[in-house]
Amino acid sequence: MPHLLPHIQIDPARCDRDGLCIAECPVGILSFGPDGLPAGAPDAATRCVMCGHCIAVCPKAALTLAGIAPEALPAVQKKFTVAPEAAEQLLRSRRSVRRYRKPCVDREIILRCIDTARYAPSGMNAQPVHWAVVEGAERMRELAGLTANALRRLPYFLAFLAAWDRGEDVILRGAPNLVLAHAEAAGFDHTVDCAIALTYFELAAHGYGVGTCWAGLLMLAARESAQLNAALGIPEGHRVLGALMAGYPKYGYQRLPPRKDAAVRWL
Repeated sequence: MPHLLPHIQIDPARCDRDGLCIAECPVGILSFGPDGLPAGAPDAATRCVMCGHCIAVCPKAALTLAGIAPEALPAVQKKFTVAPEAAEQLLRSRRSVRRYRKPCVDREIILRCIDTARYAPSGMNAQPVHWAVVEGAERMRELAGLTANALRRLPYFLAFLAAWDRGEDVILRGAPNLVLAHAEAAGFDHTVDCAIALTYFELAAHGYGVGTCWAGLLMLAARESAQLNAALGIPEGHRVLGALMAGYPKYGYQRLPPRKDAAVRWL
C-alpha cells in the first residue's frame, strides 16, 4: 500500500479511480496521478486538515488515514436515516427548559451527547472544544451565587439579582447539571465552534428526553470573574464560550408554540 502523504495510504487493489476523494478534499491536496490513482500535492502534508472526507466518502474503503483503517470507522447505517418530518419535529419541539426534576442526568447520556457533539463542524476542522460537566444541586447553587456576585457590577441585571437575594434561582434555574464548552482564548476565535457544538449537544439531549437552556448569565459572568472560572476549573489561557443548563424536564410540552414568519430574501 503506497504512501500518498505521511498520514494517508491507498490500496490500489481497492481503488476504482472514481476521484471521489479528490473531489471532496476541501483543501485540494489530492489529484489524479499518471496511473489514475490519487496523488498528493507537494505541500499536502502541511495543508491537510485531517477532516476525514477522503476516508469517509470512498465506497471501496481504499484509503487509510493517520493509521486508521476504514473498517475501524462506524458505517453510516441507512436504517437510521431520519425522515424529514421527524427531523423537523425534533428541531421544532426543542424547548428552553427552566423547570427541572431533581435527579442529575445520567452520566452515560451526557457522554453520548458529547460524543455526538464532537462531530459538529469547526473552522478548518480544528476541533477546539473542551467540555466540562457540573452535577449536583450544591455545586450548581455555588456557581449561581458566584454568577450573581459577578453581575452585581453591572446595572442591567437588577431584577435577576433581586430574585436571587429573595432565594429564587433565576440564574441557573435549579438545574441539576451544567454543560460547558471552553477553548483557547488566543489565536482564532472559537466562539462559533463552541456554539455549534453545544447546539448539537442540546439537540442530541432532546432526543434522550433531557431538557436544556442556555446559561447566558453565567456565560456573561465568566468573561469577568476569575473566581467563577476557577470554580469551573477553566484552564489558564482558556475561556468559557458556551454553557447549557441541563436536566430532566419537570413538565412536558404538548404542542409547538408560535414563531414569527421567517424573513427571507432571495438574491
